Amino acid sequence: MTESYYVTGKSPKLQESNSIMLPTLKRTVNSGVFQTGVLVLIILNAIILGLETIDPILQEYGDTLRIVDRLIVYAFVIELTLRFAAEPRDFFRTGWNLFDFIIVATSLIAASSGLAAIRAFRVLRVLRVVTVIPRMRVVVFALLESIPGIASVGVVLVLILYVFSVIAATMFGDAHPALFGDVFVAMYTLFTVMTLEGWREIADAVGATHPHAWVFFLCFLLIATFTMLNLFVAIVVRVVEEDADEAMRQQTEVLRGEICLLHDKLDALLAQNQRS
Repeated sequence: MTESYYVTGKSPKLQESNSIMLPTLKRTVNSGVFQTGVLVLIILNAIILGLETIDPILQEYGDTLRIVDRLIVYAFVIELTLRFAAEPRDFFRTGWNLFDFIIVATSLIAASSGLAAIRAFRVLRVLRVVTVIPRMRVVVFALLESIPGIASVGVVLVLILYVFSVIAATMFGDAHPALFGDVFVAMYTLFTVMTLEGWREIADAVGATHPHAWVFFLCFLLIATFTMLNLFVAIVVRVVEEDADEAMRQQTEVLRGEICLLHDKLDALLAQNQRS
């Protein structure tokens, strides 16, 4: 026995076999063909889950759909097992791998459960498309990183909504108690106005008793809807641009490192040729 056997507990042949198999397996699970196959399974599974909600299709093809659904779950388990085998030490250190593991584990529990409420969680498998498409990961990262900025804008928006609600309850509460009877009713009404859903009917109803109410609604819509809500979009877009710039910078650094490595190898070859 060699010394490496006593250190690692594995024979040299087994270590050599692992050193060959692991890089090959890692290239396989990270290849475009493998990822495309997983994406096709996710889309197919999403279609099947949707078809199962249509009674005529479920009555005629229900057994076939359930069999295909079960096979897809098994395929996800095999895919996850291969990815774990490719990087057993670092698998759970990646958040996306942990996310996939939770989704597949939930799918197994839901597939074997007879409760409709639990089986409904099978649709969570569709979320795995986020882990397969890199650009969707960027969007998710951007949403998560923009939460502090969105929360700040949300607090300002609530304050604006509260201020306008107090004003509306004071000005229009007596004439329209169903819409602005108190501050809480007014907040609900103005939130509806802010979504631009039926705001014209509310404004016309108030305008019938208060001819100058249009000034109030115009100011509220300009501040709460067109300004504040656009800030939410601006924050997310800014974070996406920053993440894209960071990804580009990392790619540039990688390319620079590869170029420097090639340059050093070329210098070594030239020096070797000159000596010979």
